[in-house]
Amino acid sequence: MFTKLIYMKRVIILFLLISFCGGATDSRLTQPQQEQQPQESSDQKSEEQSNQQNATKQSSSSSNQQSSNQSQNSGLTLQTLPDIKEFMTNKSNRFFVDFEDIIAGHPYVGKRSPRPHNDAQVYFSNTDPRWREATKASDYPPLYAVADGIIQMAQGEGSYYNVVDHSDSDPPWWHSSYAFKLQFAQNNGNVVSFLYQMEGYVIKDNETFFKDYLLVENGQVVKKGDILGYMYVPTQEEMVGTMQSSSHIAFSVMEKVGSNREQEMAPAIFTEEVVKQFSYLYRNPREGWESSSYGNDWSRARGLPDSMGWYVGPAEHPFGGEYLDVVFYGDERDASLDPKQEILSTELGFKTENYIFNQHGHGTTTLDLPFSNNSKVDFIIVTNGSPVTLKFIFTENDGKKREVPFLNKPKGMGYMYEYYEGFSFNSNTQLIIDDPENWGWSLAFVEAGTSVIVPGQTRTVQPKCPPGCPPSPNPYKLNQSKDK
Repeated sequence: MFTKLIYMKRVIILFLLISFCGGATDSRLTQPQQEQQPQESSDQKSEEQSNQQNATKQSSSSSNQQSSNQSQNSGLTLQTLPDIKEFMTNKSNRFFVDFEDIIAGHPYVGKRSPRPHNDAQVYFSNTDPRWREATKASDYPPLYAVADGIIQMAQGEGSYYNVVDHSDSDPPWWHSSYAFKLQFAQNNGNVVSFLYQMEGYVIKDNETFFKDYLLVENGQVVKKGDILGYMYVPTQEEMVGTMQSSSHIAFSVMEKVGSNREQEMAPAIFTEEVVKQFSYLYRNPREGWESSSYGNDWSRARGLPDSMGWYVGPAEHPFGGEYLDVVFYGDERDASLDPKQEILSTELGFKTENYIFNQHGHGTTTLDLPFSNNSKVDFIIVTNGSPVTLKFIFTENDGKKREVPFLNKPKGMGYMYEYYEGFSFNSNTQLIIDDPENWGWSLAFVEAGTSVIVPGQTRTVQPKCPPGCPPSPNPYKLNQSKDK
């Protein structure tokens, strides 16, 4: 009987232990099952190794969604977004793309500059085998959240497929893009966003094509560093457009200042290290100036100092303040920075060993050219701003001077690259450069017939009309025509 009681107590104790520790027991039982899963194929292993080597670039959409779900639990709302001025001292070290994925760019070029533009841009190679051989969205360059924030699909369905209309060009042309914004801060109650606008210069007949390239949706909360989507980079054969076009992402900081208006601003929210990396790249394009992936947009950055913004006004600066010629630090130190644009005369397209004469500088000057009689030359002249005029002064054998104007840029014109062929010169020739606003110039002379690389002129892309045009597929322009 005593033995029986002991046995029953043991049974009861064992039953209670199993009931109390059941979760742990089940957890332990699942481990062998996981180890007995089917062995991965060699392709799967190769892909896994590649993902491990490029962890920051190849995160899966499921892990990205998990991170986003964790972010949503943080309780971030439009009302709890930080003040934009916090980014003066707490800069983001996460640029929105990986620098190894881009080949060139330009900063935000403000309204006070010779060639204003309402965003900054980064450019992609159309010949990079990584993008030419891509088979799925995640093979393309990833897009990262630059800060914690909330996604806004500001253009509705147009965020996934928006036809950009250039039907007023000659010849007319179009391309499709996709875009979204990351609402990451506020300023006096106004929401401040970071713009991601992906413009591959391509036309896709399927209006849902780009949805595969976005991992986020309207209202989703994300963390800094989350992968938000991918940049579709077309091959050159697939590109459309004119010589202006380059596959790029337009980016800027935007403040909502009215029900239907946003103010674009320089994206001065990044650390000094990020700004320096970006600046080095736009001054030294990875594929060289002869790359066939560039249109002419890259020229906005040529020779600019380190910056995220150049010649901006108070409304174009996310932290407000004075008119600034250079936006680098994002604080009062920017006022002391040198804004001069300097394009080296050794980097204009000729090989330096062929030079007869070259020089670059700023302001008005007179140059004595070292030509002999009946010299036949080619030359390149780059001017960074305007107004500017150039003229040759020829001194004849009898001592008389003959003036020959050949360039007159009125105020309001920006960077200009001019290539002249087969000019004849004599000795005693001078070049007069009138650059009253000190924007800068650069020039080089070589013997006629010397080979040259003309940046932004090596790509031949023909305009293409997408389905449904003419008339213009742009809904805004269609509505305008209906109102008339």
